[in-house]
Amino acid sequence: MKKWACFLYCLWAVGAAAQTTTEVWVWKDSNGVTQYSDRPVAGAKKLEFTTSEPKTPPPAPAAVRTAPAGDAAVADVKYRSLEIWQPTNGETFFGADTVVGVRIRMDPELAEGDTLLLYLDGKLVEGPKNSREYQLENLDRGVHSITSVIADRKGNEKIRSEPRVFHIKQASVIAPQAVGPNLRPPPRPRPR
Repeated sequence: MKKWACFLYCLWAVGAAAQTTTEVWVWKDSNGVTQYSDRPVAGAKKLEFTTSEPKTPPPAPAAVRTAPAGDAAVADVKYRSLEIWQPTNGETFFGADTVVGVRIRMDPELAEGDTLLLYLDGKLVEGPKNSREYQLENLDRGVHSITSVIADRKGNEKIRSEPRVFHIKQASVIAPQAVGPNLRPPPRPRPR
């Protein structure tokens, strides 16, 4: 297995060097292990490899637009679904430095001119435009709700996802109170 890995590495190095013809020398050392090198040694056999530059594919043809430019050119897409699939509904995260990953999916894909938005507790989450993934950080402990919306160019809502609720729990900084029998002082010893 190691022989083939070394051999394949040599082939890769040959291709990476972008040479048209490369010499590789192969021999067995005193322990019987096959060795490869780009320099000859006593008793080595010469292997020649011819490499060629990969052909670049032709450029893709430009998209043909049949509709006139402007707002009329963008078809009014009807979305069948918009869903936040991560985190799961009711999921609980622990710790003050918790990062909550949010992932969104829709059907059909987001149309040109439409905008994908994410709201956390009713406030717009800043992030890359039309991102389907967010990393929510520095969240306060408690219950949070997220909702996703697709809006058209004018800001009119086209579809809204079902809200997802998740919980952030953090360790308490207050020492726990004693409960049960620990609240009473221990009984005094009785003389015997």
